[in-house]
Formats: sequence, C-alpha cells, structure tokens
Amino acid sequence: MALAGWPHDLVSPDHEDFSSEAVKWLLDQGPADLRTSTLRQFPLALALYLEAFILGAIEGSRVGYSQTRTKLEGALQASDLEIVQQAWAAQGARLVALQREIALVVVGLREVSEQRQGPRLSR
Repeated sequence: MALAGWPHDLVSPDHEDFSSEAVKWLLDQGPADLRTSTLRQFPLALALYLEAFILGAIEGSRVGYSQTRTKLEGALQASDLEIVQQAWAAQGARLVALQREIALVVVGLREVSEQRQGPRLSR
C-alpha cells in the first residue's frame, strides 16, 4: 500500500525496480540538463539535489507572487492581474505538493540503501 502523498506514477519502495524507477521519476521533476549529470548514478543524491532545487523554486515562486501586482501594474488590467496571481498560486501549490512527494521518495531511497548495506555495527 502506498503512503499518503506518494507520487501516483512511481512504484513503491518495496518494488524490485524502485531505485531505477525513482531515478526516472526524479529526472522528470528537475531541469532537463540533470539527465546528463552524474547525479543520476546516485539515486539518493539525486533526490536530495531535487529537494534543494524545488525548495529554491518554491521560494522564487513566493517572491514572484508577492511582486506580481507591483511589477505588472499598468501592463495588465486588474482582472488579468488576478488571473496571473491565480496561476502563480497554482504553480506554488504544485511545487509544494512535489516537495512532499520528493521527501517521501528520499525516505524510500534511504530505506532501500540501508537494506542493501545491512545492519550497522556499533563500536
């Protein structure tokens, strides 16, 4: 059973192909040039990169939303400004949902990594 908020188009961490499928899914969430990055060889590192990337996108979206009216005033009619702000808000909400999904994928990748490495011995 999938966790609440789990990406609907990604297999669960208990699936045998989870790591490779997670890499594909993660690459679909980031900038296109990430597909040629060596990070794709390290699923957890890729996921952590995308966590930071999406956080930056969320922060940028919030700044952009807060400045929309002042920067576009005079260039758009009031009704169009409202439409633009709704679009900004929708993108922000999408990014926040994606942030949650990536956080769940990070947890899944950590669990898979720990299972592969076996139990850690304490000294």
